[in-house]
Amino acid sequence: MTFGVGCKCPCAKCGVPRTPYAPCVYSSCECESPPPDLAQEIPLEWVPQPLPAPSETYELINAETAQCNAAANATVANMVELERHWAQVIIECDTKGVAENYCLDRDLLSLHACSVRNNAAASALTAFYQLGGLEAQKHYLEHALKEVELTYNRIDKLREAGMKVPDGLDRATVGTQYRDLEDKLAQLDLQRLQLNGQLQTLVGCPLNEHKFFWPHVDWQPELETVNVDMELTLGLQNRHDLRGLGIVLCNMEKVTLPVTRGVLAFADSTLGTVEPREGLIHTIRCLHCYEHEVPVRCRQLAMFYEDTETKASAEIKSAAYKIGLQQNRIVLAQETVLDLRKRVEELEKTRDSDDVPVFKISSAHTDLDQAEANLIEQIVALKIAQVELKKAQGVLANECGFLPQLCLEGCCNGACMRCEGGLICEECKSGKCSRCATSKPACERCE
Repeated sequence: MTFGVGCKCPCAKCGVPRTPYAPCVYSSCECESPPPDLAQEIPLEWVPQPLPAPSETYELINAETAQCNAAANATVANMVELERHWAQVIIECDTKGVAENYCLDRDLLSLHACSVRNNAAASALTAFYQLGGLEAQKHYLEHALKEVELTYNRIDKLREAGMKVPDGLDRATVGTQYRDLEDKLAQLDLQRLQLNGQLQTLVGCPLNEHKFFWPHVDWQPELETVNVDMELTLGLQNRHDLRGLGIVLCNMEKVTLPVTRGVLAFADSTLGTVEPREGLIHTIRCLHCYEHEVPVRCRQLAMFYEDTETKASAEIKSAAYKIGLQQNRIVLAQETVLDLRKRVEELEKTRDSDDVPVFKISSAHTDLDQAEANLIEQIVALKIAQVELKKAQGVLANECGFLPQLCLEGCCNGACMRCEGGLICEECKSGKCSRCATSKPACERCE
């Protein structure tokens, strides 16, 4: 009975279940009352919860270690390497058609693994420089906080003694400045905790909110002019996505159409979805139609390559120009620091002779500390911009020795490069074009 009429489906008799629904019913109000007096309602005796602080010692880390350890410990990249190993097993034991597909797939896996390692290295370097800048900024902001606190206490003592507060000084303004600096330092503490956790994960260390890194940063900024054209040429030669598309475009055959469809799906999920159906009837009815897929896929791959190259060029150029902008911002920030240092020196030299108020000197020190912190921030931004350029070029993993292992790169005699691909010239179909190869030339395939 089961084989004849099928299994019973008791749930089908109940119909499709209803989904949750909330009615649109709400009360009306004029709602024009003023907001509550929050300053009076919040209890002043509330004590903030302290964040985890580092122990007495830090763990020293440099940029190269952060970059290369993150590249080596990239989990997804290591999983892709295992997938590539499995593809090699299939190549050695299955049919020639399957081997053709997985040979192409294996090169793409190797490029993808290096791309993942490149991104991991970039993330680690970004966190490294952000953490180094944070620790340096914290030093200057804490010093500025002490200066503002001294000014605030001096104003209170003058008021208690019944003495006149100097013009230009206001207790509320100084108090606001003090609380703003406290808020910045509190935010830095949270960012330090987050960046340490991020860096620990990337370089393969266990998470520990009490064990902090101390980045050993080379603070000397590189101010040499960036050659945008040279950086673009280097980047386009090394980009993993362009090299992968070039390998597929150069080596695609009718037998490797499944890999081609999968590659095209990266451009848009609808690409590669229309494929021949299996079965004798479909094969007979569409025998001559199936040959048309090769030139269609070749044209799509060529368009995908051109579009990817355009976007890659824009990304590399943008990163290179950003370096120039940051170099300019560093020079401006440096000039501000030097001017403020000169001002502080002049005030301290003439303190006694010109009767310079201590408040004026303290304010100048505060301005200088904040300018020093800003200079650190601009140098960090330059370091990160340089990382972004190398990330766009795809060279960060290469610098750590992780090079893609390819066997099809340099071989460009696939169907797209022959007359059936339709990419060489418009005369290929008529057979009158001397530039078209009428047959597949000899080229060592991946064995």
